[in-house]
Formats: sequence, structure tokens, C-alpha cells
Amino acid sequence: MKALSGFYYVLPDGEETVYACRAKGVFRKKNQHPLVGDIVQFDVTHEKDLEGNVTAIEERESFLIRPPVANCDQALVIFAVHTPDLNHNQLTRYLVMLEQKSIRPIIVFSKSDLNDPQDEEQLRRIYEPCGYPICFVSSKEECGMEGVLELLKGHVTTVAGPSGAGKSALINALSGRKVAQTGSVSEKTGRGKQTTRHTELLRIAKDTYLFDTPGFSSIETKQMEKEELSSYFPEIHRIGCGCRFRGCAHDKEPGCAVKEAVEAGEISEQRYQDYLLIYHELRDQKKY
Repeated sequence: MKALSGFYYVLPDGEETVYACRAKGVFRKKNQHPLVGDIVQFDVTHEKDLEGNVTAIEERESFLIRPPVANCDQALVIFAVHTPDLNHNQLTRYLVMLEQKSIRPIIVFSKSDLNDPQDEEQLRRIYEPCGYPICFVSSKEECGMEGVLELLKGHVTTVAGPSGAGKSALINALSGRKVAQTGSVSEKTGRGKQTTRHTELLRIAKDTYLFDTPGFSSIETKQMEKEELSSYFPEIHRIGCGCRFRGCAHDKEPGCAVKEAVEAGEISEQRYQDYLLIYHELRDQKKY
């Protein structure tokens, strides 16, 4: 359920008691470490003290390095529209990274009590063609939580997003208890202050789990080929099948169905420009 100070806290299937376990030396020899979210086998060493040793780690369905979590199948990508102001390109990079890991993104726009009336309509116009669920929530006013909770049911969900977006406040609201310390946004930098110090897997309901993590310390898009990038933009990948040339980069090629869709308003200009920015970065880095 969590990893802290060399201990791995294990919840046996169907039980309520958590055991504090050490990882056996064989894992160090293999340069392998248990991650929060791992399904493990363990031996009880002290029943009275609820202690044990992790003896085996089952094959992971998915994993992330930063934060170090395993077996999540979806992620709440949490961004404020204001305070701090929304960075569309940063949001898109989170979505691309999760698509690459085959983890379903759910876009959550937090602090909806600070939004202007036209914000929701504009954001839906940009991101609904992606096919991702979109939620608008306010932890302060406790609105929008029911829709998010419904999307969590039966899943193991992690959270992603920049500091100051309200991740900790949302986790507290969804879990129904104060498990995460909330922070504030610096007036000087406009950035949030990191509040979560370790990763923990919270049980929200039966078969429903939510990671509380320190957040994604980096958004890695360099470890991919430029040719695969379009497959991580669902709306571009879908419409790109109609391009004149096979392997179209959707940049300067004639007969590009994606560029036509942008001009027709079927793909947002914002998303297309974000795609081009990342594509050019991937293209140019191969020169060095």
C-alpha cells in the first residue's frame, strides 16, 4: 500500500490488516525493487508485530518510474485553469506520456470555482475530440466529485499534474479523509509547492484504488521516435488514416487529412500546434 523508510506495507487480499515488510536480498542482487501497487508474495516473520518479508513480485501490467508506481490502468491528469494558469503544451505532454504507457488519461480541470463562464466550453472544444473523459471539479465547493468517483470505480488510478493544481485537495475529497497535505501557489513564481512526500495506494472502495504520489517529476517524451508520436494523439491518429501519403508527418505534406481537419475545426488548432512542437523536438534531437 505504501513504501517508506525501507519498509513495504502489504495488504493481503481480502483482509484489513497491513504488514510492514522488508524486501529480501535477492531483489537487490537483481537490481529490482518493489513498487507501490505491486502484487507480491510475502512471508510473515512476526505475526504479533505484523512484520514480514516480500519474497516475490508478480508480473506488472504497467509501471512508471517517476512516480514509482505499478499496475495502474488510468490516471487523473489534474490541471487548474487559473491559479496557476493552464499550460496546454504541458498538459498535452502528460497525455502523450500516458498514451505511450497504455494508461488511460482522465482530464480533470480543478478549481472550477475560479473559472470564467466561457472556460468550460472552450476546453471541451479543444479536448473532447481526443476521446478522453473530462471533468470540472472544485474541492473548495465540493462539486464535480461524483463524476470523478464514478470513473474511478473498479480501477487502479494514479494522479498527474503540476504542483499547485490541487491534486492533494482532490485526493482528500475523493478519499473522504485527509490523507494528503495541501499546499498553495507561490505569488512570485506562479507555481505550486510540493506537498506529498511519499507514494501511497489508497483504497477508496472495493476494487477501487487511488495513488497519492509526489507527482510526475518529469514528462519524458524523448524516448520515442517522431514517427510514433501521432499514434499518441487519438484524434490525429484517427483522421491521419485518410492522408494522401503513407507515413504522413502532418506537417508540410500535401493532401494531409489532419491539416484539413484542423482547418475545418474537427481538430483544435491548440492540439495541432502542440503536436507540431513535440514532433519538431523529436525530429531535431536526432541530428545531434
